[in-house]
Amino acid sequence: MNEEKQRNQLLRRVDWRFLLPCPTPTVGICFAGGSLATAVRQICQRMADPRHGVHEECDLAVSINPSHSTLLAAREALQPNGCCYVEWYTPFAGGADGIRRRMEAAGFDHVTCYWSWPWPSLACAHLWLPLEAPGALHHFLTRGPAAQGAIRRAGRAIRRQVWLLAAWAGLALPICVIARKRTDPEHDPNSPCESTGSVRRRPRLNAVMNSDLVATVQTEWTSWGMGPTPSQLSWFLLTGGFRSSNKIVALLFAEPNPRPQLVIKLPRVPESSPALANEASILRTLHSLRPGGIVGAPRLLFWREHGGVMTLGETAVTGAALFTRVRRTTYRSLALRATAWQAALGGRPVPSPRAAWWGRLVEPVLTEIHECFGAVLDRGKLDETRAILASIDGLPLVCEQRDFSPWNVLITESGALAVLDWESAEIQGLPALDLIYFLTYLAFFLDGAIGSGRFQQSYHASLDPTTLTGRVRSECLAHYAELVGLQPDALYPLRLIVWLLHARSEYSRFVADAGGRPTPATLRRSLFIGLWEEELRHGL
Repeated sequence: MNEEKQRNQLLRRVDWRFLLPCPTPTVGICFAGGSLATAVRQICQRMADPRHGVHEECDLAVSINPSHSTLLAAREALQPNGCCYVEWYTPFAGGADGIRRRMEAAGFDHVTCYWSWPWPSLACAHLWLPLEAPGALHHFLTRGPAAQGAIRRAGRAIRRQVWLLAAWAGLALPICVIARKRTDPEHDPNSPCESTGSVRRRPRLNAVMNSDLVATVQTEWTSWGMGPTPSQLSWFLLTGGFRSSNKIVALLFAEPNPRPQLVIKLPRVPESSPALANEASILRTLHSLRPGGIVGAPRLLFWREHGGVMTLGETAVTGAALFTRVRRTTYRSLALRATAWQAALGGRPVPSPRAAWWGRLVEPVLTEIHECFGAVLDRGKLDETRAILASIDGLPLVCEQRDFSPWNVLITESGALAVLDWESAEIQGLPALDLIYFLTYLAFFLDGAIGSGRFQQSYHASLDPTTLTGRVRSECLAHYAELVGLQPDALYPLRLIVWLLHARSEYSRFVADAGGRPTPATLRRSLFIGLWEEELRHGL
């Protein structure tokens, strides 16, 4: 196993740390072994040994299916207000209610229960859902594309009811718990009054989540124009992705409202921070340039440190991913709507001379592509591309989103478009690149290339104006050029540079996956180099 893969597995095993008051514990103690113990060591500055009778030394205690005596030992090891994280895999624990009683009987309060989607294991968990947050639960059960047809809608409704029944019966496993050491001297964890027969106390939802962040939200909520400060917040954590550099995304709900109000993005690893910092800068700049904001773009709320981790807060934009609506009957209208959105984002800027953008946006890409893919590239094709690009003089520079894809473009309830993930955006970027990228992937979804892998065949078809994808592509690019003031003869050179730009990012992923320089065989599998070569062969 290469170093990156091992690092990814270990860090994803402890993604629950972003549910703690502080995601960077100082002293931890683990009453479990295996990968969980190894992973906990990665996030704590120091580890205590549970065999040595630790007393009020730790700020985090971790266990799996603990006995009452283990819970007492965990409580004993924790400092005042220290936190405990527990995974329960047994249906005999009594579900969330039973687990709460066990935790309270051992001297913990503010018990918050989560269901984690453990596929194929908790080392690859995709989400952490608070089980007693009605707003977050409703969002989870109803999110996703609308089912087409009565039978599919009925099937989805049945699956939702089955999941709710399983959760009620305590069979939605594992149940993962965050709890705080009780410091009230009136409550002794060994006292009978704390037994399972005591009166059940309803917890404040997510009372132990990132305390610095909660303070920011409670202080600033009204100034953000979101109405009265909510008394209860829930935190639905999304932890998908295949690399350690993938960000953590938290949806914040003002319970019991089922619509998320805030999106919080956190870097799993330090090297992810620059991308989030860039998103914050882009959103801030867009808002300053257009005080009314960009329709469909999130509004930046904050970019600051909370609990030792830089966090990005922005307004939530919700809707169905555009690719779920792609049909032959909807293809043209979706493409034209995306074209109009991109043109509105770009505006109609005055063309800038080559000196204003070549050295910043083109030359670095050509140089890096030669350095990264030189072992498998035809140098003559790269020289040909350079000459074609050099034929352009003035270009209108626009905000280049750089991830304008059918999965990042949403259709909201009102029918408008909204766009996610501005981490790679360039405020003074090249025109048309986002639209070319979008139209290419829209064709991939229509042609089924996403599932079959026949990307170059799909792209070749989209270069033919007699096909549906080709006709729509030509229409959209011509319309965009007219709206932003782009000369039509600049479109072909821009169709070349877009794939080299994305190939540069693709190379970074190859390096991460290989744990070093990728092999020539890996480089030859580059999707974007293939699309660039297809454009050179048949684009004209």
